[in-house]
Amino acid sequence: MAVWLGKNVAKYISNHAPIKVNPNGVDLRISEVWYIHPESEVIIKGSERTITPEKSKIEPKEDGFYHLEHGVYEVRMANETEIPLTATGLILPRSTLNRLGMIKSETAVADSGYKGFMTQTFFVPVRKFKIHKDEAWVQLIFIDNKDISDVKYSGHWQGEKPKQ
Repeated sequence: MAVWLGKNVAKYISNHAPIKVNPNGVDLRISEVWYIHPESEVIIKGSERTITPEKSKIEPKEDGFYHLEHGVYEVRMANETEIPLTATGLILPRSTLNRLGMIKSETAVADSGYKGFMTQTFFVPVRKFKIHKDEAWVQLIFIDNKDISDVKYSGHWQGEKPKQ
C-alpha cells in the first residue's frame, strides 16, 4: 500500500474553497452542517434513503463559529472531489478535533471513480463545541490500488451536491 503525496491528491480537488496541502493528503473545509435528531428513524432499502424527522441545517453564528451541542451531525465538504481509477480515498478526522473532544464516525471509503461533495458524520460527546466556519474538519488521503479499477463507482451517492 502506498499513500499519495498531498500535492498529488490536491489535483483531484475542486477549488470551491481553500484547502491545505499536507505531506500525505489535503485538509478539507466544510460547507454545511446538519443536526441529526437522536430520536430519528432511518430506513435504507435499495435506493430508498429516508430519515424522520429530517435533519436540521445549522448555520454559523455572527461570530463565524458553528455552535454545536452534544449530538450527531452530518457535514458536507466544501470541495468537490474526484477519486481517480488508480486510487481509493480515505477521509480521516483532523487530529485536533479528536484531541479536543469531537469524534468522527469510522472513515468513509471513497471508491475509485466517485465524484461529488463528500459527507461525514461527527459525534459531539461534550456539552458544547465551537468550531469556526473556516476550519478544516477532515484530511483526505489517497492510497494506490494494486490494479487500475476497470469500473467507476456508480452507487447512490455518485455526483452528490450540496443540499442548499
